[in-house]
Amino acid sequence: MKNIMKKILLVSLIVITLASCIEQPPVPKPKTYLRLGTPEPQYVLFRDQTMPFEFEYPDYGKIIPIKSDDKASKWFNISFDCYGFEANVSYIPIKNDTALAYMVNDCYTFLDKHKKFSSGIIERQYENPEKRVFGTAFEIKGSEVVSPYQFYITDSSRHFLRLALHCKTAPNNDSLSAYIKRIQTDLEHLISTFSWK
Repeated sequence: MKNIMKKILLVSLIVITLASCIEQPPVPKPKTYLRLGTPEPQYVLFRDQTMPFEFEYPDYGKIIPIKSDDKASKWFNISFDCYGFEANVSYIPIKNDTALAYMVNDCYTFLDKHKKFSSGIIERQYENPEKRVFGTAFEIKGSEVVSPYQFYITDSSRHFLRLALHCKTAPNNDSLSAYIKRIQTDLEHLISTFSWK
């Protein structure tokens, strides 16, 4: 009886040893990114005596004025250093009936430069007739898009403002998607609180 048990034990050990030596094909791990936290911001009112508008922007942004020789046009950036992005903002007064069409067309021309890197563009219209704020926002999809969000706002007669969000580093928007979503949400808040003086 002892011999039979020894043989069974020996056969079992051999089977287990052989079974454990069979190699499984390697399975690659999926590409992963860090989970990036983006806390809810407080909003700050932007009001400047030299600008014909006001709006609320997130407290993690910093307004950086840009000097210009053109006294009518105003340029400034909103730096989102903590996320590695910057929004370039330009205000241009509308001087004649054809100027608005030219400025809107210029926005679409600039947008066309990003199409070759884009996997799609989502366009949204904004209207607030009470405040005379009309515009279009562009969410530009794609992992290598340098400017993932842009918009323009106008009152259709005297004022035109354009904003383009830019990544300060080589873009990898898959890994930066949490930051882009946070900033986009806050820029949409800027649009909803925007008013002409």
